[in-house]
Amino acid sequence: MLKRLQLDYIDMVLLHHPMRDYVGAWKDLEKLNKDNKVKAIGISNFDKDFDRLDKLLKNATIMPAVCQSECHPYQTQQKLRDALAPHKTLIEAYYPIGHGDKGLINESVFTKLSQKYNKTNVQIILRWHIQYGNIVIPKSSNPVHIKENLDIFDFELTPEEMEEIKKLDAAKYYFMVPFEKYEEIIDGYNENVAKYD
Repeated sequence: MLKRLQLDYIDMVLLHHPMRDYVGAWKDLEKLNKDNKVKAIGISNFDKDFDRLDKLLKNATIMPAVCQSECHPYQTQQKLRDALAPHKTLIEAYYPIGHGDKGLINESVFTKLSQKYNKTNVQIILRWHIQYGNIVIPKSSNPVHIKENLDIFDFELTPEEMEEIKKLDAAKYYFMVPFEKYEEIIDGYNENVAKYD
């Protein structure tokens, strides 16, 4: 990767799925970290199999800096957050606004708070993420939305408002690939990548 990217090191690499020899893969990432080839290492998609997460954490000598997981007000990942808290591993939210789900974005609590703070509903959700302790990187190609996504640091939700939003948690996922299908998908991806190596 370093040769392809023409870099001396990579800022962060995530172990993308808990599949096959994921503990061995983590040990390889730890070695790259110790050799200063990767500055930080993390995990992704370990939120659906806590036995595998527990096994990785028990075998790790370097704890994950982040765990990238689907996280939004309909899926707060509180159980994952609790499991990672002793290791100081942060949640990096993907689908932070529920994959753009209008039902989520237009929840009455966000509309009410958007009027109170003179912000958009999406800005309220992004502010919730920040206060909840998530790393949030919303995707947008719209210059107006990009500007709005950054304009969330001049207000703060109250503890009561945070609790009201927390009540929306329904353990809902938007990315719904069955766990047993991951290997098949990854194999296809690896075959395509190999063509370009």
